[in-house]
Amino acid sequence: MKKLWGVVCLIALVVSVASGAPTIRTEDGVLNASSYAADIAPGSWFVVFGSGLGPASISVYSGDKPFPTELSGTSITFTPAAGGSPISARMWYTLAGQIAGMLPSPTAPGDYDVKVTYNGATSAAYRVKVVERNFGFATQAQNGAGPAQATYGRRDLNRFTTGRIADWDLRPAKLNDTMVLWGTGLGADPKSDTTGETSGDLKDLAGVKVVVGGIEVTPVYAGRSPNSPGLDQINFVVPATVTPGCFVSLAVKAGGRTSNFGTIAVAEEGKDACTHPSFTQAQLARLDQGGTLTIGSLVLSKTTTKMSYMGMDMSSMAESASGSFSKYGVDGVAGANFSMLQTGSCFVFHRTGTLSSISYGIAPVPLDAGAQLTLNGPNASNKAMTRGADKSYNLSLYSSSSLGGTTGTPTLAEGTYTIAGTDGPDVRAFSASVGVPGSFSWTNESALASPIPRSSNMNIAWTGGGSGLVTITGMAMAQSGGTADNPIYDATIFSCVAQASAGSFSVLSSVLTQLPAVSSDILSGNMGFLSVLAVPDPLKGQGVFTAPLTAGGSIDQGYMSYAIGTLKMTSWQ
Repeated sequence: MKKLWGVVCLIALVVSVASGAPTIRTEDGVLNASSYAADIAPGSWFVVFGSGLGPASISVYSGDKPFPTELSGTSITFTPAAGGSPISARMWYTLAGQIAGMLPSPTAPGDYDVKVTYNGATSAAYRVKVVERNFGFATQAQNGAGPAQATYGRRDLNRFTTGRIADWDLRPAKLNDTMVLWGTGLGADPKSDTTGETSGDLKDLAGVKVVVGGIEVTPVYAGRSPNSPGLDQINFVVPATVTPGCFVSLAVKAGGRTSNFGTIAVAEEGKDACTHPSFTQAQLARLDQGGTLTIGSLVLSKTTTKMSYMGMDMSSMAESASGSFSKYGVDGVAGANFSMLQTGSCFVFHRTGTLSSISYGIAPVPLDAGAQLTLNGPNASNKAMTRGADKSYNLSLYSSSSLGGTTGTPTLAEGTYTIAGTDGPDVRAFSASVGVPGSFSWTNESALASPIPRSSNMNIAWTGGGSGLVTITGMAMAQSGGTADNPIYDATIFSCVAQASAGSFSVLSSVLTQLPAVSSDILSGNMGFLSVLAVPDPLKGQGVFTAPLTAGGSIDQGYMSYAIGTLKMTSWQ
């Protein structure tokens, strides 16, 4: 199990040269070792980021248990903010830019000042909160995002396709499979800290639930992995009613808190790979082996936004065109909007960062398709989409507000639109088209309760949308940092997909309850949103395109999409 712990939780380390006193970075300096979430639970492993924290080359403890409180000149202490004696953490590894330790189980919840000492020099204090439980599970990308580093109890890893990497067998899950999540943070277990023993199953004491594809299940076991101090394992059965897919959403509830959000791959019976609306099996296998995918994304947006502020109801309408070409790793693909278009499914995920990061997910590596792209179609003749500093392309077509002020003219109407580019440094000349449907209306918008209860199913009804899809997206977000001009948000989001022809969709309460309760208060940064949008169906070939790359070959996938509908501010009860 010790070797497995190293595989599933050891973060990719960057070698740096130590100089001067140790310094813990000012934001996200101390995090759960598996989920990269703030707040540390007693008996769990954590990581510290900074500079001068340890030697230039990594030193990993590989001796007998217990883990030491000092390793290669590095030690970590937690001192109660209210006063008291410092508590020494157990050391796992040390390096100039990153170290890992385990907080002893007897540590009481509260605020603590963390200090790192290396070769006699001590860092400034970094304030952290110690909480009773804060479970996080390891992911394939080793950053708490994307596909979980889940196993089937032996040496089989959950992946999109069937294959092998190093000495691990890869395969997607099947319905009713028993799977194991590996992580840390279920809470104190003094037996585990020094000898690796376990106090047994904690699922009842911690109230552990696993949420798979929006379906809540009680695990078979949740507690320490035997002979592995601080390492938790949660064994659960994939529900028979889960809709198979490559990015089935996954989260764990324990002690009243929700873990990081990730995914697992679930294949249909008789298939050795999961099925995705757009990605081929070869492309999925490339992600399994640590490779990247090159994606082109072009979007025509026609949305009405409704908000309330200081007792005033405000409404605005905006039309725009945007685009980008980028390279994505597996965590970026798993969290990207284009991956969440599986009909009949709901995805739940977590994003932090600026409003742009919240809207689009992990920033990929951008590619350059030239100085501008050109939009043509009904009411649009050779309109230039200019390249920004981040190599994305944007064009505002029309905007109006109930508070007054209008720019541009209404442009997007029923018909076919084309976006084309000339040769660029990374992407050569291409052309993409999509047929935009006629009217689309969210018909029961005004009938929804306010605030929206999360404890019961939420039915959404609409008309129109043509032969495409409808996405229903809910968000609960709170400002977690940054400044008034450049705020950083913490957001939990669900996205459900239905055929437009269905006319309605019911979002289950098991999905809604994964959002935290929030009011709509712009001034405090706590806000809820709900959108209902018509989009194309890539399975029907709508908006799918290709583009050649300057370096040779073509992009892996191209999507020209439209998003037509309404976004409204709401409260989640």
